[in-house]
Amino acid sequence: MDLNRRHMLTVAGVSAATSVAGCVGSLEGSGNGTDDGGDLPSYHRWLTTDDDGEVGYSYVDWSVFDTAATGDRTTSNESTSWAEMDPMIGLPMTGAVAAALLINFGLRSYGLEDEVTYGKSDLETDDAEAETSTVETMVSTNEAVVLTGDIDTDAVDAVLTTEPETFSFAEQYERTDEIGDYDVYTPSDGDETDAVAVSDGALVFPLTMVVDDPVAAIRTPIDAAAGDATRATDESDGFEWLVSTAGTGTLVVGWYGGEFEPPAGGREGADGNVTDSDREGYGEFDAEYTELDGVESGIASLTVSENGAQASADFAAFLEADDASRLEASLGSSAAESSVEIEDGRMTASATWNSLEYRSE
Repeated sequence: MDLNRRHMLTVAGVSAATSVAGCVGSLEGSGNGTDDGGDLPSYHRWLTTDDDGEVGYSYVDWSVFDTAATGDRTTSNESTSWAEMDPMIGLPMTGAVAAALLINFGLRSYGLEDEVTYGKSDLETDDAEAETSTVETMVSTNEAVVLTGDIDTDAVDAVLTTEPETFSFAEQYERTDEIGDYDVYTPSDGDETDAVAVSDGALVFPLTMVVDDPVAAIRTPIDAAAGDATRATDESDGFEWLVSTAGTGTLVVGWYGGEFEPPAGGREGADGNVTDSDREGYGEFDAEYTELDGVESGIASLTVSENGAQASADFAAFLEADDASRLEASLGSSAAESSVEIEDGRMTASATWNSLEYRSE
């Protein structure tokens, strides 16, 4: 499944535009509910801190796109401008586009683009009948990408272990290790620069193609999910507060312990797998949000209602006084209703949109 500019605009538009004709899929059972009766969304189990105690991640529930009626709609210039002005909707929206690129180029690099589908609706391809695995959610962690869903392990094995017949970015892999219930595949030529883990419930691969130890990169979230490594929410009370306060949504972008950086789009590596043309259209949703400069910990999430009638967002951050005054005016500035609270260096905000600018081509 390849993404062009219109597809990326559709992904971003469907994630935010509540006036789209048709019904957005139910969020029930989406994989972002609490997994233990607590206040934390289930994806938190994959997240760990890096050696510097930092976390950076994005989350997308692709099931929300399953029944979205999008037709040939695309976002207008006005919708781009409010995304740039309002971090509460722009951050999750940018994360969704970056996630689409991560999945697209990740699957392509393993030759799985015709084997695995995600975010159906008008993104469905002519080869959909050949796709035997479905991705429901995506979590990008510090060094890895986790795609959860219903994975046909035999079909994926067949693709990975077969030598590509024509020129492509994919190469031949072989099973070389196991991590719990996952089979680990590495290049059959002995190249140790890449790895992918496969189970019937998830695919896990490195976030970039320039990783010192790709097997270690994919092992970390797998071990965390299994309870064999310390999760970021257990290691840091501050991060746990952020996730429990603003981390439950259809689209989520979060960072902790380091200055905010926009979500990366594409699985770029030293061999140049991701080009400028591949990223066409992504820049339109890559707002810099200068008001977030210096903000070292925050989470923004967006949720689309079951019937597509509303979108709601939450934001939480640790802030100094100067950062708070700079950010407060922009949060929820495009929403029908919004509120911002600041207390003891912690900012929380919520907002609701009844409709967003959206037009047909």
